[in-house]
Amino acid sequence: MNSHLTPLTACFVESMNAQDSAAFIACFAPDALVEDEGHTHRGTAEITAWIEAAFANFQPVLEVTATTSTGTGVVITGLVSGTFPGSPIVLNYHLTIAQDEITALKCVA
Repeated sequence: MNSHLTPLTACFVESMNAQDSAAFIACFAPDALVEDEGHTHRGTAEITAWIEAAFANFQPVLEVTATTSTGTGVVITGLVSGTFPGSPIVLNYHLTIAQDEITALKCVA
């Protein structure tokens, strides 16, 4: 695990790799926004449906290679492998964080 991860971002990565949707969604604010593959998911119910489908269909595993602090959060860069076409791929997870919750997530290749 990358030593530059905060408890919140470590939980994000660990819950993704464990494919634990309850722990994953616990990282997010109730009204959070996720943008991934051209789709927007808003709020706990939509984000839960999105991540559960991703876990079921692609079994993603994130190996963190870098973290970069931003003015509003962090960018986690990593190698993502799974059962999706083109695996593995390098992705950048742009997390906006407020009050120790993820308020927005944008996944960018």
